Amino acid sequence: MEILDTRNDVVTDAGAELVLVLRLPDIGTHSSRDLAALADALREAAQDLVPGVSTHTVLSPTPIPLIIDLPARDVLLDGRRVLLSHSEFEILAYLVRNPRTVVSRAVLRDLGTGMREVDSRGRNVDVHVSRIRTKLQQFGSIISTVRGSGYRFDPHPAVHITELLTRRCA
Repeated sequence: MEILDTRNDVVTDAGAELVLVLRLPDIGTHSSRDLAALADALREAAQDLVPGVSTHTVLSPTPIPLIIDLPARDVLLDGRRVLLSHSEFEILAYLVRNPRTVVSRAVLRDLGTGMREVDSRGRNVDVHVSRIRTKLQQFGSIISTVRGSGYRFDPHPAVHITELLTRRCA
């Protein structure tokens, strides 16, 4: 899963991809006609906002296994909220925003509140990463240890990242 980073308001990668996840309520059933109409309306809105955009609609009968919603500071595993401490979320978010990049313990230590004063050797970071892995259960392996260097987020096809999008007004 590629992460669409729009912190600079401009997407420069021509191959950028935006994934929109709609979680439909369990109230009643949704006809295929209603879902097709919703997909058409979203496709038209996308065309209005970004002329020439290509869209692809996939209906999944099951929830996405792991969603990391950065703007909402939320993590959902099999549809259930994963409770992360402030420091745990900051570490996870930083790694997710820098995929396939080794991030040192010193950098991660500076993200959490008060970690630097408590432990200058980085063991608190190790404990936080261990807790994140445990809480992510079968997806704990998306955070790899790079011996002697730090940690790395390895994207997984079943993990969807939601990043804050900003739109430039004309």
